Order: sequence, then structure tokens, then C-alpha cells
Amino acid sequence: MSAPVIIVKYNPKWPELFREERERISTKISELGIHVEHIGSTAVPGLGAKPIIDIMVGIESLSDIDKCITLLKGIGYSLEVKKAEDDSERKALVKSIDGTKVQLYLVEMNTESWKRNILLREYLRGHPETAKEYNKLKVELAKKYKDDQIAYSEGKAKFIKKVESKASKEKKKYTS
Repeated sequence: MSAPVIIVKYNPKWPELFREERERISTKISELGIHVEHIGSTAVPGLGAKPIIDIMVGIESLSDIDKCITLLKGIGYSLEVKKAEDDSERKALVKSIDGTKVQLYLVEMNTESWKRNILLREYLRGHPETAKEYNKLKVELAKKYKDDQIAYSEGKAKFIKKVESKASKEKKKYTS
């Protein structure tokens, strides 16, 4: 059984927690040419979320992962491996800051995963009505699947894909 799915109201302290942690991360692994982004629901003002700060660290090369992990362990992170919706393993570095869980993902810069996470965040930030709709869905799913993280995530997948598609089209509109 997985940890319970709990959605809390947006906490205006989340961006500050991220900024402080970004500084610690950047100081520790700056020589690796990294870029640090706040992703997920806690990165969208007004959006309810599981109280977990998701951080995506863009690295130049996957060959730097082991070095990053070693350096990040020096500021309190530990490696956590969990099953994703597609039954693959997903690795994150985790720690707690003042009772708030932080999940850090090492991602190669400019990959599809990197771009999708940024695009989704930016779209939700720029479209509060979509963020509100997403919040409603998350609350409903958390009630329905309160003890099943995988079912909760699967329940959000269709909505997220729809938003990613809209975001991708809108981005093209602005960049063409």
C-alpha cells in the first residue's frame, strides 16, 4: 500500500522553499552546468497540491548523474526508487525541509521530459481557469483513490496530456 494521497491548499511559502533549496543545490553542483526548475503543482500559484516540492535539475549529460547524486547526498538527499504508472522504475532524490518533502529529479537538459514539465508548468501558470479545473480533478481523485498513488496518477494522466497538447499548440503559435 502506498502513502495516502492528500491534496492541500496552495501554500505561498512553497516558492520560497524552492528558492532556498535551489541556492543550496546550485552551490553544491554548479560545476556540472546545471539548471534548476520548480515543477509540479507546488510551482503553480493557487493550485492545490500534495505538499511535496518537485525540483527538476537539468544536467548536460547522463554521465554526470552519479557525481550529482554523490554531491547532493552531502546536503541531505537520499535516493528513492519507486514504480511509475508504466511499471518502470523512477528515481528521485528526496529530503525533508521543515516537514515538507522535497523530490529532486535529475533530467538531461532539452529532452522531451524536460520540455514537457516546463511547458505544463508555464501553461498552468498562464491559464488560471485550467489550473482551477486541474485542482478540482486532483481533489476528486484524491478522495476516490486516497490510498492508491498509482490510480491517482493514472486518473490525472488524460487531463495532463490534454493540457500538454494545448500548451504545445499555443507555444507554436507564439514561436512561429
